[in-house]
Amino acid sequence: MTLADFEAAQVDEILAKHPDANCQDLNNVLWAAKDAVEDGPRRALELLAGVCSMRLVPEEPTEVYRPMVQWSDGTCSMAPGHLSATDIDALAQVAGSVKHAALRARLADLVWRQEKRRGDQFARMAIAAYRELPVSADTWHGGGQAGWHRALQLAKQIRAAEDIAAIETLLLDAFFAAASDADGYQALHFLRPLRAERRSGGRAREVAEQLEDIGRQRMVLSHAFVAQAHFESAAEWFEWARDRERQALSLSLAAEAIVLQAEQGDGAIVQHTWLTKAIEAYRRVPGRFRVQLGVEAAIEDVRRRRETAGHALLGEMVMLPGPSMDVTDLVQSSVDHVKGRAALEALLAFCGLDSPPDVARLGADAAATLKATPLGSMIDGVVVAADGRRVEHVGPGQGWEPQVEALTRATFREHAARTALAKIMPARVQLRAEHDYRLGDFLAVAERSPVVPSDRARIVGQGLHAGFCGDMVQAMHILMPQFEHIVRHVLRGAGAFTAQHDQDGLDMEVALASLLERPQMAEEFGDGLTLAIHALMCDRAGSNLRNDVAHGLADEELCDSPFALYAWWLVLQLVTETFAVAMEAAGAPESQGDPARAPDPAAGPGAPG
Repeated sequence: MTLADFEAAQVDEILAKHPDANCQDLNNVLWAAKDAVEDGPRRALELLAGVCSMRLVPEEPTEVYRPMVQWSDGTCSMAPGHLSATDIDALAQVAGSVKHAALRARLADLVWRQEKRRGDQFARMAIAAYRELPVSADTWHGGGQAGWHRALQLAKQIRAAEDIAAIETLLLDAFFAAASDADGYQALHFLRPLRAERRSGGRAREVAEQLEDIGRQRMVLSHAFVAQAHFESAAEWFEWARDRERQALSLSLAAEAIVLQAEQGDGAIVQHTWLTKAIEAYRRVPGRFRVQLGVEAAIEDVRRRRETAGHALLGEMVMLPGPSMDVTDLVQSSVDHVKGRAALEALLAFCGLDSPPDVARLGADAAATLKATPLGSMIDGVVVAADGRRVEHVGPGQGWEPQVEALTRATFREHAARTALAKIMPARVQLRAEHDYRLGDFLAVAERSPVVPSDRARIVGQGLHAGFCGDMVQAMHILMPQFEHIVRHVLRGAGAFTAQHDQDGLDMEVALASLLERPQMAEEFGDGLTLAIHALMCDRAGSNLRNDVAHGLADEELCDSPFALYAWWLVLQLVTETFAVAMEAAGAPESQGDPARAPDPAAGPGAPG
C-alpha cells in the first residue's frame, strides 16, 4: 500500500460525516466503505478498519491494545502483533494527515507503541489528538475516558510535564463541574484516569473533601449505592493527602452506606448479602480509629442483624428438584450381593458395595461441565449453612482449578448420596435380617485392623456398631473424631508431620483438612479415598461432617443424612478390609469363616485367631 492508496480511499471524506464517532464506530464505517472501492484503496480501508477494531485498555499497560474478538481456536481479530513493518510504515505516513482526532490518535499511538525507534514525535502526536476528544458525560463512556487516560499515560511515559499538568487540570475541572449534577455520580468517572495513574494535580485534599460532601448529600437522599462509591473514593484521595483520620472516617461512612443498602434491600437474602459486605467494610477501618468512630459497636450491631437475616433467608430459598432416577435394580443388586453369605463373607461383601472414585475422570468431567456451561462458572456465589451462616465462597473469584476441584467433590457427593440410599441402606437392612452382629464382633474387627490404634479399637468398634444398628447420631459423634485420629496415626507412621510449631513455641495438632494436604495422604490412602474424605468430611461447601460434629453444629438431620451413612460405611470399609488383609497375610482363610483360624465377627471378640 502507498500513500496514494489512502488518498484514493478518501478517508477524510468518509469520516467527515461522523465527527464524534469513537474507534469502535469507525470500524463499522470504514469496513462498510471498503465495498465501494477495489485494490489498494480497499486494502487501505480494511487496514484502518482493523486498526479501529482493537480495544484500547490503558488499565493494562503491558497490553494496551487487545483484539475485539478472540475465538476458541486461538485466533482473533486484528491485534498489534498482526501489523507488519510495511503496515506500520503506511500508518506512519498517513497519521499526520488524518483529520479525525480519534483515528489520528489511534494511528500515531500504534506507530509509537510498535516502533519506538521513530522517537517521541508520534507519542506527542497521539497525546495532542487524544486531547481533542470532548470531555462530557455523553462521550466519556464511549471512548473518551480511555482516550484521555491513554493521553495521560503517554505523557507520563515520555515525561511531557506540560501535557501532564494540562490533562490533570482539565480532568479535575471536569470533576468539580460535574459534582453539582443531579445524581453526582458522573463526577467519579472523570477521576478514574487520575486514580489509575496516581496523579492528583496537587489537589488531593480538595478532591477528597468534595467526594465526602457528595457522599453525605446522597446519604441524606437515601441514595446509598452512590454514597458508598463516593465515600470509598474519598478514602483513597484522603490517603494520597496523607490524612489518615479523614480516610478512616470515609471508610466508616462507606460501611454505613452499605448498611443502608441492606435496609433498602427487598428480602432477607439481599439484606444478608449487604450486611456481610458492611462488616467487611467496617473491618477496613484502621484499628487506631475504631474506638472514636464506634466501629466495634457498629460491627456487633450489624452481626446481630445479619444473623437474623440469615435465619430468615432460608425460608426464601427455592428447592429445585433434580431429575428422578429409578434405583430398583440398584437396590435389588445390593441386597443380592450380601444375601445368603456367611457372617464374615457377608460383611466383606457389604464393604465392597462401592469403590474409591476415579479422581482423574471426575476432574476431567468437572472441567468439561464448567466449559460447557460457562455462565455458571462466571457467577460468584456463597454456600449458606442450615443456621444461615455463610460458610464458603464459590465461583470465578476462587480461580479455575479450585472451581474444578469443588465441582469434582460435589459430583462425588451426589454419587455418595445415591449409593447410600440405593445400595448401602437396603444392604444394611438385609445384613441385620440375616446376621446378629453384636458389639463384640465390631470390636474384634477393630482390634485386628492395622489402621486402628490399639487404644482406640473399643471406641471405633462402638461407633461402627452404632451405625450398623441405625443410631447414626452416636455413630457420627464417635467416628468422626476417631477417624481423624486414624488418619493422623497412619500418616505419622508414614513419616508425616501432623503438628505445626507456632510462634509461641507450642506444637499443635492440625485438623483433618490440613492432614489431607500432606503428601503422604495420597500415598497411604490413595487419591480416591482422599477425595471421598475431603468431599464428605471437610468441605465447607458440602456436608462438612468432621467440622460440624467437632463444633457441635451437627443436628439429627445431618447425622441421619445419606452423606453420614456413606461416611460411616467408608470407615467400616477401611477398618474391615484392612482387617481382612491382615488376617490373610497371617494365613487365615477369611473366605471360609473357619472359627479355628480366622476371627468370625459373629463369634465375638474372644474368637481364636
